[in-house]
Amino acid sequence: MKVIVVISAVFLAAGMLAPCLYAQSSSRIEAERLFVEAQKSLARGDDGKAEAYLMKSLQHDDSFTSAIWQLSQIYEKRGQLEYARELLLRGLQKKPDATWARDKLARMEKTLTGKLLAEAEGLMTRGQYDQAIPKLSLYLGIKPYDPVPLVQIARCHLAMDNLDSAKEYLVQAAERDPSNTEVMLLLDEVERRSDRAEVEGALRRARATLASYTPETKGQTEKMLSDVLALDPENAWAREKLREIALLEEEEEEKQKPTPAEVAVTKGVAKGVEAIKTLEEPTSRVISVLRSNVLIVVLVVIAVLFALNLRRKAKSRSYPLQGSLSLLPVLDIVSLLNSTLKSGRLMVVSQSGRGEVFFEKGEIIHARLKSWDGKTAFHKIMSLRSGRYIFNNHLPSIRHTITEPLSLLLLSMKSRNEKQKKDPGKKPARQREEIFS
Repeated sequence: MKVIVVISAVFLAAGMLAPCLYAQSSSRIEAERLFVEAQKSLARGDDGKAEAYLMKSLQHDDSFTSAIWQLSQIYEKRGQLEYARELLLRGLQKKPDATWARDKLARMEKTLTGKLLAEAEGLMTRGQYDQAIPKLSLYLGIKPYDPVPLVQIARCHLAMDNLDSAKEYLVQAAERDPSNTEVMLLLDEVERRSDRAEVEGALRRARATLASYTPETKGQTEKMLSDVLALDPENAWAREKLREIALLEEEEEEKQKPTPAEVAVTKGVAKGVEAIKTLEEPTSRVISVLRSNVLIVVLVVIAVLFALNLRRKAKSRSYPLQGSLSLLPVLDIVSLLNSTLKSGRLMVVSQSGRGEVFFEKGEIIHARLKSWDGKTAFHKIMSLRSGRYIFNNHLPSIRHTITEPLSLLLLSMKSRNEKQKKDPGKKPARQREEIFS
């Protein structure tokens, strides 16, 4: 009885496995048939049709290594080494003991990495760093422990000012090759550029604060300039601006002191009050009262005039921004005043004389230099390279000779300069005198 049960179980299992075995066998048979057709196409020199047959063969049986090896060979022949390498890796997963395929893979990877490196270096030479990085990343994927692609990727990021990314790849390269002096030099370059970027950022913030300087922002401005000196102790521009702020503070303190005329008025008021207190003669009470009232009126008038004078001085007080054109070019000064919507007068003093540019809410409304005014004077002033400048935020009544915005003025100046470069011998009819003597 037990023998009958065992035999029945064997037949049942065989009946269940038979369809699966038949399906696998039929898939392999079809894959082999398609492989034979691919071989025939190759014999006829039709690589395209052979490729199609081999891909269909692998769709029927993806473990058919003969089709994998043959398709890899077709791609290698075409120069498509990336695809050929992927197929070799796929075949080695199926047959790890295929030493010939492993040796071929090593040779192919050496050729492929050399090709990728040459293509990437060519792109870097042409400045196409963003296109070189994917090729170097593919190289790195093939040889993850090779420092060469890491260094080249770092160079690309350094050229594109991606300092953090460049540093990250250089650190990885240093871990793989600690004795590589090129990596150490590039790391030093990244650090220098990072420090320079910090200094430039601090300078931009300091210039923006100086453009809107008032006594109320003195502390903030001094802090910005101190930050510049902390990053760059030899920065002459920041030191000069700190000295100028100190001088402005001294001038402000001097302005707060009373003038001799104000002291005299105060003494006169005090004497008048004392005179009123001493007018106590009973015989001339009416005259004394009248005189007292006259003195009081006079004192009130004096006090009102004094208050109005102080108010006028406070209203007309200006907070100048001044310095040397050798440290801050006139174009930077004009751009700062324009971007901060300042109103006032910018005066530039050089060997050629004194030039003035008038601003109203950031836009230039008038300029004058010697016998020139308007746009011509503005262009002449913008060409100055040495001298001193001072900006007062008090705008006097002035006629408007310029209506264009600053962007158009600079554009016209650029066109004028380009025209003069093309025809340097030609001079304007009315203005033959040069700015610099």
